[in-house]
Amino acid sequence: MSKLLRGLGALIVIGAILVGVPVLLILIAGNPLPTSAQWQAIFSLTPDYGYVILTTKVLPLLCWLAWLAFAGPLLLEIGAGVSGRQTRKRVGAFRGQQRLAASLVAAVAVMLTGFGALGGAATPAVAAEPIHASATTWSQAEPALLEQAVQVSAPAAPAVASTQDAAPVITNVTIDHNVVRGDTLWDLAEKYYGDGQRFPEIFEANRGVTQADGRALSDPNLIITGWTLAVPNVQVEEAPPAPTPDPPAPATPDDSVTGSAGAGGAGVDGSGGAGSGGAGGSSGAVGGTTEDQGVQQETHSADLPAAQDESTTGDARQDDGADADYSVPLATVGGAVGLLVAGLLAALGARRLRQRRKRLAGERIAMPSQAAADLELELRLVENPIGVEDIDNALRGLQAWAEDTGAALPELLAVRLADDEIAIYLTEPADLPEPFEAAHPDRTAWVVRPGRAQPPMRPTVSPYPALTTIGTDDAGGVLLLDLEQIGSLNVVGDEETARGVLTAIAVELAVNPWSDQIQVTLVGMPHGLARDLGRFRVQHVDDVPALIRNLRADMEDRRSALNSYDVDDVHQARVKATDLESWAPHIVILGNEPPEAQRSELAELVAHMPRLGIATVASGESIEAGSTVVITDRTTAEYRSGGQLPPLPFHPQLLAGEELELIQNLFDTTAQESHVADLAAENVIDERALLDDDSDATAETAPEIPADEAEAEATEAPDVEMPAAEEALPELVEDEEASTPQPAEPAASVEISDADIEPTTVAAETEVAPPLVVSAPDWPAPYVRMLGPVDVLNVPEKLPGRGAEMMAYLLLHGGQVPGAQLHKAFWPDKVDPDANNARQLAKHLRNVMGADPDGHKLLPEGRKEVGFLIHPAIRSDWDDFRSLIGADLKTTPNEDLIAAIRLVRGQPLTPPTNRRGWWVWRAPAEEAMIAAILDAADELAHRALRRGEFDQARFAARIAQSADPLNEAGWRLELEAAMRAGSAAEFSRVIDELYARPGGGDPDYELDEATQQLIDSAPAKLVESR
Repeated sequence: MSKLLRGLGALIVIGAILVGVPVLLILIAGNPLPTSAQWQAIFSLTPDYGYVILTTKVLPLLCWLAWLAFAGPLLLEIGAGVSGRQTRKRVGAFRGQQRLAASLVAAVAVMLTGFGALGGAATPAVAAEPIHASATTWSQAEPALLEQAVQVSAPAAPAVASTQDAAPVITNVTIDHNVVRGDTLWDLAEKYYGDGQRFPEIFEANRGVTQADGRALSDPNLIITGWTLAVPNVQVEEAPPAPTPDPPAPATPDDSVTGSAGAGGAGVDGSGGAGSGGAGGSSGAVGGTTEDQGVQQETHSADLPAAQDESTTGDARQDDGADADYSVPLATVGGAVGLLVAGLLAALGARRLRQRRKRLAGERIAMPSQAAADLELELRLVENPIGVEDIDNALRGLQAWAEDTGAALPELLAVRLADDEIAIYLTEPADLPEPFEAAHPDRTAWVVRPGRAQPPMRPTVSPYPALTTIGTDDAGGVLLLDLEQIGSLNVVGDEETARGVLTAIAVELAVNPWSDQIQVTLVGMPHGLARDLGRFRVQHVDDVPALIRNLRADMEDRRSALNSYDVDDVHQARVKATDLESWAPHIVILGNEPPEAQRSELAELVAHMPRLGIATVASGESIEAGSTVVITDRTTAEYRSGGQLPPLPFHPQLLAGEELELIQNLFDTTAQESHVADLAAENVIDERALLDDDSDATAETAPEIPADEAEAEATEAPDVEMPAAEEALPELVEDEEASTPQPAEPAASVEISDADIEPTTVAAETEVAPPLVVSAPDWPAPYVRMLGPVDVLNVPEKLPGRGAEMMAYLLLHGGQVPGAQLHKAFWPDKVDPDANNARQLAKHLRNVMGADPDGHKLLPEGRKEVGFLIHPAIRSDWDDFRSLIGADLKTTPNEDLIAAIRLVRGQPLTPPTNRRGWWVWRAPAEEAMIAAILDAADELAHRALRRGEFDQARFAARIAQSADPLNEAGWRLELEAAMRAGSAAEFSRVIDELYARPGGGDPDYELDEATQQLIDSAPAKLVESR
């Protein structure tokens, strides 16, 4: 009865508004328009004696306008209800009227439930036809994201022809919807059913159900923010059952494919399939089975980067069995996700390169504290630079396609990065070019396979510069949102955690490659890491009033610029008007909630921002409109899109607390001055390999190199493209043996154009030690080469996946390492002392390496007080390098110095594979090796220059360049050699190659001060040398 009374009352009110009020106004006031005489009096400012015009014309006109302000939205809601269209309550001046009108229409519809309402009976859609949701419905959202909230997933991308031809299955499910500000039952019905008239079904399903606040739904016109409403009978598509595949052919022994046969198999990086469940399919979802996923993984296995398996070489080839129980984590313990971490480490690498460029010979750069170094291990484990590159290539490729074809850039809703795909979700259907693959029939979900997206042939702007990570999902995916498309994002919940989310967003925008042109303004946040890393991207504003002034000015400037190109928004401008501007967005991050008056001004601005490329991210409900991230705790959050998607649970990305402090410490260390090196401590002679004084052996047997590798090793220097140098150094190497590591016979291992340089003639004032003689076994012991791409010589068969890495680590730490230390270096995220990884790796390596001629194992079993050991006969080129260099470069014999730098084959400790999570510990050792190599090359080059041996000086310079290609120290040595030789042509050639090397062609690149001074002084010195 109450439903009938409310409906009748609403119907009477609607009739009174639409009919009664106009009739009453006409009867009381008549025609509200002034007569001609009254118009003349108004324009001539004749006094209105008796207030005739005011009472009979002006006030009635105001009443008519007030009536129109309510009747218009009411008619709009009635028309939308009849036609089944959805209305958007975006205009602030009419939002209240529309909501009241919608409530009246809803009450009438409830009264008519069962008899047909407005446009007809509220019957469910025909189940035989698949439902393709509109651009803003939940069914287009990422399946793995919706798995917890909706318990369904979008159908998997077709993998075989039989799956493509089968008809989809329609299933009815019930969805729990968390009510947010602005929701009505009519809106929910439109959102989930596509038909607002079906809202009574939601009302009846929830009527009388007690909510968390103790209240219950009794009035369809009143629902409370925070309630959870059940939405029944939501129709979803499920993929049809896949036919049982034929049994696969038996794998051959030579089969190198390590892809998984199902959802539970290991992913391409050994991560246990954590990345499955993206747009192409979701593990455990209603829409697909494990058989479906297995077929799909096999279908795409050919598309995965061959480098995953083929990049391992020789004896260090991968064996997944050694690490079968290990997966790379998506985030650090503190909450930083792989994409952000990759950007941080790239920035850290650039800072350390700057340290090395400033370092003088004989100095060492500052390195971080032990706690910060431990965190760096974890960061290097988590980083995902390949994912960053794939996303950047895919989006910039899309930009190039849009520019070439004139197509409109689609509006991006979200991106999900998994091990096996990058899933792109759009707000509207669109057709995308290769390598994008449609993942849903409605063309709103697309995927790109790893390694398929290549950089565009020409430089392009980034189409979605505000794309940023918000966190990870339970299916192993990284979730990214386009802040520009959202317009406004409010982060609510625990204040400290919310601040960590904002900091992570700011820092990621400061370091990721696709945000290179973005502008980020921080308000109410400390001057910290984001500003330090992106001083050209990030700025601080002191208060909200200043921010509002800046935003208004930016909006007017951006609107004027768009109008000059005759485009409607920044997306069009990025395709049609990139001659002068990149049209990057302006992202505002508010650390504190502003006062109410300023909130209103910001809300007004936000309504106009998306078209102009301006977006806000705020802590707390600073902005009324937009999306919200609700934080429960440090590991749990929920994204509420305000209608585009259902609530999406995820694990938030954070930068806060001790982890943020340690990251700041890593970067602070790069600003510290270098210190003088202690070569005596660095180059401690390895007593395991020294001859006893009474030994009659005088030479070391060189490591035995397989015949098929000897020819490849016969080069006089690392592969540095310097044609002139190959002609300049014809006699540096005369035979194949010269390039192999032969520290036992250093004088014969390198032949130079003149006679061997006498040590006393190089530095007469310095007493030079005799050449060093080191020992080696009389059998071909394994030999680890680290001064270039890492490999292992003289092993009987392939090493397990991380076998070469373990051997290198042991040798770099004196041949014995406690188990806990090795485990921390190799698996920094695993703190369980009972973890089996190290034991398993050691067992595999021990079995492969075997024993020496006396039967002693080359990798003995671990000792309780010592840890893991390696046989003393096993050496490395780094051991030989340090033995040859000695404690003082000034006293090192020239032949030993030549032999030492001849061991260098490129950048030291270059991993044989780029597999994620491996070799994460190498940075400190790599820095030490680079510094030692450059110092040795500098010493040899200057000795040669003093004797006028310019070819040998150039040789030393190239060794330095190969060890640290981006460091200008090696290039300065070659420039000095050209200047001393008086060759202007050679000097110009070196300058050209300096700029032509990777990174040197950047128009913003600046030479080191020392290099610039050398170039400036060249004309005079070239003249003097003639």
